[in-house]
Amino acid sequence: GVILLPITILGMFLGGFLIKKFKLHITEMAKFACITFIVAYLLNLLYFTCSCEVLQVAGLTAPYSGLKHLSSPKNSFMASCNADCSCKLDQWDPVCGDNGITYMTACFAGCKSSTGMGKNMVFHNCSCVKGQVYGLGNSSALLGQCQRESCTKAFPYFLALQTACAFILALGGTPTYMIMFRSVSPDLKSFAVGIETLGGRVLGGLPAPIYFGALIDETCLKWGTKNCGGSGSCRVYDTKAFRNVYLGLIAGLRAGCCLLYIVLSVLIMKRFK
Repeated sequence: GVILLPITILGMFLGGFLIKKFKLHITEMAKFACITFIVAYLLNLLYFTCSCEVLQVAGLTAPYSGLKHLSSPKNSFMASCNADCSCKLDQWDPVCGDNGITYMTACFAGCKSSTGMGKNMVFHNCSCVKGQVYGLGNSSALLGQCQRESCTKAFPYFLALQTACAFILALGGTPTYMIMFRSVSPDLKSFAVGIETLGGRVLGGLPAPIYFGALIDETCLKWGTKNCGGSGSCRVYDTKAFRNVYLGLIAGLRAGCCLLYIVLSVLIMKRFK
């Protein structure tokens, strides 16, 4: 928000400045708005290259050995190393083993003791943890999920791409409104603005959280449990499926918008040529 808000404002003002500077006709504004939206759409497709690996959770997305991915995410969290620990499946207090694998709780990691308090708590003698990656000593685990390096590395590129898309979309936003004001008779301008706002709310603002949320929920690998019973919030997502579903839906919706922009441009050029 700190980065995108100024960029969006700059794009809107620059779009208005270009209209005034070059005294664009309504047909030229239609072409300008159409081109900016198509360019932003093409840039939006580059989001698919920003990948982030799935969180490696023992028994869910990775085996307890930590050597390879499981073929199916629906696996038991119980293993021979924690079979005698009587761990509760409805608890989620993850720890990061020094083998780079996240465990649902210290109990599922087979930890026998701990030192420190709060965020600095370290668990020792963890029978399910093998290897020595983070220099914590053999069979140790830290409180919290393991960090994913690819996510941290990809974030700056993602943010730069998002900034470019927001700027280009804002650049064509002002011409789009000016097209509406110049193509509608004066006595219908306020009505046109109301219809445009209503259409945006009915087609986008109101139903979008419902169908986006439903698709995102389908990519959840591990649901939390409420104290009173029932499903809580999602603990772990399949990030690859999340990315494909989320970005794929956006790409599909914007493809329809591109088509409508092209139709609008053609109609305006025929009407005002």
